[in-house]
Amino acid sequence: MRSGIIVLATLGLAAIMGLVGPSSHATAQQASISDEFGSAANESNVPKELLLAMGYVNSHWEMPPPTASDYDKNDPEGRGTYGVMALVQNPSRDTLGKAASLTGLSQDQIKSERDANIRGGAAVLADIQGSQKPSDLSGWYDAVSKYGGSGQYADQVYKVLKSGASATISTGEKVDLAPQNVDVPQLFTAQATGDYSGSTWYGNGGSNYTPSSREASYDINTIVIHVTQGSWSSAINWFASPSNTGSSAHYTVRSSDGFIGQSVHQDDIAWHAGWWPTNTHSIGIEHEGFISDPSWFTDAMYRSSARLSAYLAKKYNIPIDRTHIIGHNEVPGCSGVGGGGDCHTDPGPYWDWTKYMNLVKSYAGTSTATTSPNVQIIDNSSAQRFRASSKWTNSSFSSQRYGNNYRALLKPLSVYDPAQYKVKIPSRGSYTVYGWWPSNSGYTGRATYKIRTVNGTVNKTVSQRTNGGKWVSLGTYTMAAGDSWSVGISSKSSSTGYIIADAIKVVKR
Repeated sequence: MRSGIIVLATLGLAAIMGLVGPSSHATAQQASISDEFGSAANESNVPKELLLAMGYVNSHWEMPPPTASDYDKNDPEGRGTYGVMALVQNPSRDTLGKAASLTGLSQDQIKSERDANIRGGAAVLADIQGSQKPSDLSGWYDAVSKYGGSGQYADQVYKVLKSGASATISTGEKVDLAPQNVDVPQLFTAQATGDYSGSTWYGNGGSNYTPSSREASYDINTIVIHVTQGSWSSAINWFASPSNTGSSAHYTVRSSDGFIGQSVHQDDIAWHAGWWPTNTHSIGIEHEGFISDPSWFTDAMYRSSARLSAYLAKKYNIPIDRTHIIGHNEVPGCSGVGGGGDCHTDPGPYWDWTKYMNLVKSYAGTSTATTSPNVQIIDNSSAQRFRASSKWTNSSFSSQRYGNNYRALLKPLSVYDPAQYKVKIPSRGSYTVYGWWPSNSGYTGRATYKIRTVNGTVNKTVSQRTNGGKWVSLGTYTMAAGDSWSVGISSKSSSTGYIIADAIKVVKR
């Protein structure tokens, strides 16, 4: 007994000193993700910085469970992508199987163990590149494109390399990727603008949606919010794949900048909801990210998606409420809700419905949109309450715009040719007037708003080089009752640059 105690004590001391004990498995479990990327990079002779950028694009360096996006023919989020390195196993591609073959690790290990997944991804990238390894990061672009299935994926990765990235992952580890000196190739493709002017058309596989004429056959009355459970490019690629015969969505919004890709025309039926009655009457919007990680849900994403939803709500007269703008998890047809169908969990607990709905309501303000009886919002898109000559050109260039577009006078004029807003003042009283414009250093430093008051027209001059993308107070004035062209923006300015006419808001005090 005593000798046994001595042996145990000795083993315990040795374990504490790292000589024996739980051994290599425990040590590997405690390795940092940065070390795991470094080991995989050395093993496969690929740049660690490149692997880090790919891992950030794929999952923000988190290791999602295999069930996060297990392949499911009928689920737009079920693309069969696994782990930090987004290895794929579906009818279109099998980089997961290739990783197992190259490393000797099992597919289950690569799906569920972070270090194995990173090793597998590095091995696949090295195999794609071949024996001739580029001496600089820029030379790996084509291999990264093939790894991710498109130039869109490589474009995302190289933008991260250029800007750098930083995150504290769920294990508590701080991970940093310093900005790298790389070229970000531009994708010179013939992509057209989508149905929504703020989107780019990428298309579908041809057998994963239903051609239709819904404006004649169905009423579109619902918007369904999804989360991709993966990167933006992986969703765009999958929806465009001929091997995908079971799922699609109309739009996919990118996390970093709110860029929108379109895969199915609005008039056609995307297979996104998992419940046919909802598919026939809805538009599906995917959002890049994972439901378990709020870092994906950026302000740029919320605002871009909200503008899209506001456009759809106005076009199809969809009520802006939580009965008609719903999450994928709220689609009828789940067991216990309507019978049949599959249950879903996106957009998950971190999606900020209050922020999103408030943004949609704000961006949907058109001719007489109100957030209360005493608030009137007038956008340049209103044919009844906005007017300007053809010299004020239409633009949707800036993401800071209110609604779908804005008007721009490319240079000040010597003649008076204003943009004007027709405001319905219910009764004489005190009103605060706000302006909304996108800002840019090339815009005018002196835009003059003209506000009609009981004491005559008051001029308010502002710089449109700052304060873009928000309501800016132009002052509080006593205004007379009536429905008239009470607010305008002058075509003259003592400053150079574009003069912008976007939206105004009038609030009764």
